[in-house]
Amino acid sequence: MRLDRGTAEQIHFAITGDSHHFAMGPAGTFYRTYWTKSGNYQFSARLTQTKAPTHPISYGLMIGGSEVAGPNQTYSYFLVRNQGEYYIVSREGDKRPVTVVSWTPNAAIVKKGVDGRQTNTLGIQVQGDHVIFSVNGTDVTRLEKSKLHTDGMYGFRIGHNLDVDVDDVKR
Repeated sequence: MRLDRGTAEQIHFAITGDSHHFAMGPAGTFYRTYWTKSGNYQFSARLTQTKAPTHPISYGLMIGGSEVAGPNQTYSYFLVRNQGEYYIVSREGDKRPVTVVSWTPNAAIVKKGVDGRQTNTLGIQVQGDHVIFSVNGTDVTRLEKSKLHTDGMYGFRIGHNLDVDVDDVKR
């Protein structure tokens, strides 16, 4: 894992079977160095925010990771948040992430319920010169591959103070 700030003691992370549970303090990116993809591929997972956040905060998928643990990190990520919006960003080094798609509402994204829960299946498909982003089986945008990091490690990006379950991971 790579936390944005703070220490690993400020989060709780557990894997039970094929399910991952994240109880966050600081935000972070979770990956395994052997979770890698290149060329044409698909990666998806169902993510469930289990408790209401105190403000709009996001969670999602990370792809194209390289040197994620160090100062020369690169990766792209696809996030949703409780208001029914998605966001796509690329990160290069310790500089501020570069927004590829600003927060954009989409009807395919399930919004937070009155109990605070929100479940969405996010997918990323790299196909030729394009990257297709989907939520709950609906394509929300298609981008040129050249705008993103796609080859490398993949994993999850979870915002600060969130409690999120991840399952139904398809690699």
